[in-house]
Amino acid sequence: MRSRWLRVNGYQLHWIEAGHGPAVLLLHGFAGSCADWAPTVAWLAEHGYRALAVDALGFGRSEKPANAPYGLVLQSDLYAGLLAALGIERATFVAHSMGGKYALATAIRHPDRVTRLALVATDGFVEPSPLTIIGGWPVIGETILWLSAHPAVVRAFLSAAFHNPAPHVNAELIERGREAISGAANRRALTALSRRYAATDLTLTGLRVRLHEVRAPTLLIWGTQDRVFSLHNAETARREIPGAQLVVIPQCGHFPHIEAVRPFRGLLSGFLAQYG
Repeated sequence: MRSRWLRVNGYQLHWIEAGHGPAVLLLHGFAGSCADWAPTVAWLAEHGYRALAVDALGFGRSEKPANAPYGLVLQSDLYAGLLAALGIERATFVAHSMGGKYALATAIRHPDRVTRLALVATDGFVEPSPLTIIGGWPVIGETILWLSAHPAVVRAFLSAAFHNPAPHVNAELIERGREAISGAANRRALTALSRRYAATDLTLTGLRVRLHEVRAPTLLIWGTQDRVFSLHNAETARREIPGAQLVVIPQCGHFPHIEAVRPFRGLLSGFLAQYG
């Protein structure tokens, strides 16, 4: 597995990559990074796929510009631009949480680039919380992030996102979560992202009413105990995305690819094989 960087549409993107074969692009959730997908990248490579897990602009080791026009338009253009720059005509998008709405935006705005969608506890079907909106306020937003970066707070947030946190919320995962919201560059980028919430929301951008345009076969994977996006949101996504199939994993929270590795990989393997 190797790290790669490339300037796309004027922004430096980082991703990890392994394998050869049909392309699979993996997108992480909020306050995450490509490291969340590293075991899946290795597994996909072993099974005949070229897997690329990308750090979204403003996250991980990608550039963190404070004044970028963060939003679904920018992010979807970056993913389409990255594929074009790498000579990849089309890819399956596997996306978790926040990454799910970026994948959906790409499927709507750049349909020729998206072969399939595997959306894991996807964002895009909930109302914005007051904390999300307040997070975009100058000074207040950065203060909230500074306080949230305390290891005890990170542990509490992560523990709430798992059905059974004990085996998974370890020092490594806590440190990754802490790093994602620590440091001036990270905090400025996350505050800028929150400040432009309307541009990152499927409904407010007008993209949600265009979900009927999605033609890529879509698999929705959800945990029964997801406390971040409930099964109500899963059912809404299933209704609004044409032909979407919803599979619910029992005794699992918001991170099926971490908490329920075997069933998650079984579902993804079958989905990839089903559509060639």
